[in-house]
Amino acid sequence: PYQQQQQPRPPGANESSLYTATSYSPTQGPAFNSNSGQVPVNPGYAPSIGGPTVYGRPPYSQSNYAQSNFEEPTSRVGTAGKLALGALAAGALAYGVHGYRENSSEEEKKEQQRKQWLEDERVRRENDARRRREEDETRRRNEYEQWRREENERYFMQQQQQQQMQHQMPQPQRQHSNAPSIASHHTGRIRSDSRASSLSSHRSDGFHPPDPFGRAPYTFSQRDVRHPDPSRSSDNSKTAETYPELWQKPSDTTVKIGTILALKHVSTGQHLRTDRSHSTESGSNQQLAYAHGWAVDELDRWQVLPANTETPTPGSIISYGMQVRLRHFETGRHLHSHYGFVEPATGQNEVTVYGDQTQSDENDHWVVERWGSGAYGQTWKATDPVVLRHYVSGMVLCSRDLPMTGDIQPVMCSGAGHAEDDKWRVVLDC
Repeated sequence: PYQQQQQPRPPGANESSLYTATSYSPTQGPAFNSNSGQVPVNPGYAPSIGGPTVYGRPPYSQSNYAQSNFEEPTSRVGTAGKLALGALAAGALAYGVHGYRENSSEEEKKEQQRKQWLEDERVRRENDARRRREEDETRRRNEYEQWRREENERYFMQQQQQQQMQHQMPQPQRQHSNAPSIASHHTGRIRSDSRASSLSSHRSDGFHPPDPFGRAPYTFSQRDVRHPDPSRSSDNSKTAETYPELWQKPSDTTVKIGTILALKHVSTGQHLRTDRSHSTESGSNQQLAYAHGWAVDELDRWQVLPANTETPTPGSIISYGMQVRLRHFETGRHLHSHYGFVEPATGQNEVTVYGDQTQSDENDHWVVERWGSGAYGQTWKATDPVVLRHYVSGMVLCSRDLPMTGDIQPVMCSGAGHAEDDKWRVVLDC
C-alpha cells in the first residue's frame, strides 16, 4: 500500500504544524505547483498555526496568544477597580450630602422653633400688656364715673336747695292775671330771662353756661346722649365754605373770623394738634385730635370760622358766647366731638377732626367762653384763658398729662369747664 512520504522535520517545529493542510484561495497567493508539491513563497503570505496573515498585522503565534490572554484580564481588573472606586466615591459623596441635608434640616427646624417661641413670647407679652392696660382703663373709668355721679348728685342737691330758698322768698304780686299768657308769646324774652336766672343760680359754684336753645339743660353726663340738629349742618347752608386767612401779629390780640391761631393747653404747655397719621382706636376711625409739643408747629394751626348757617362778615370780631368752628389749617378738617365713642385713656367722649370744607355738622360747633366767668358778650382776647364748650353735649375741651403712644397727650370732651385742665390760651404768632 501507498505510504505517505514524510518530510524532514524542520528544527523547532512540532508535529501539529507539519500535518496542517494549507487552504487555498485565489486571492491569498499564487497557484499550487503540482510538480513540486509546495506552495510558492510569497512575502505577504506564509502558512502558520493561525492561518494566513492578515495584511498589515503580524501572524498569530503562541507567544502572542498567551500575552493577549494575560493582558485582557489585567485590563478588565483595572477597569473594574476603577468602577468600584468611582462607586465608592459616589456613595461617600451621596452620604455626605445626605448628612449635610439632615444637619441643615435639623438646624432649620431648631431655628423655626426658636422663632416660633419668640413670636409666642411676644404675643404673650402684648396680651399681658393689653390686659393690664384694659384693667387700668376700666379702673380709671369706674373711678371717674363714680366721681361724676357724686358731682352730679352734689350739683342737683345744690339746685334743690337753691330752689327751696327761692320758694321761701316772698313773691311779688302780679298786677295782671293774663301776664303768663302775654309772656308766653314773647319766647325770646322768656329764653333770655331763663338764661339770666340760670346764670345767677350757678354763680356760687362757678360759671355754668345757659341752656341750649330749644333743648333740655346740660347735665354734663355721658349717659345724657344728645344728637346734633340736622338743620345746622353744611347741607343747604348759606355759610361760605372758605374765609380769608388772617395772620395777625401778637400785638393784635382780638380774635376774628378767619384768624389763624394755635391753642396751648395751660396746665401742660402742649398744643392742640392733629395729622393724617393718627386715627382713633375706639371704632369711629376718625382722625385723632391730641396735644403735643411745647413749641408751635405747622400742624398746630387752626382757622376760626363761623358756625353752620351763619354768615358773618370776614374779619368780624368774635365775642364770648358765640359758636365757632375750628378748621385745621393743614388737613382742612374741623375740631369735632360726639357721643358713642370714648377716649381710651380716660373713658370720656373722644375728640376728633371731621369732614372738610363741604362737610360739617353741629358736632363741629364750639362755644367760646372766658374761663371762670364766661364773659358772654365781651370780645375774645388772645390774652385770656378760654374754655371751648361743645355746643351739643355742653362738655368742654380738656387734656390731661396721661402719656399715650408716641409721646402724645390725650384730648377729650368732659366736665362743666371748672377744672384747670379745661383752660386753653390762644397763640397768634404761629
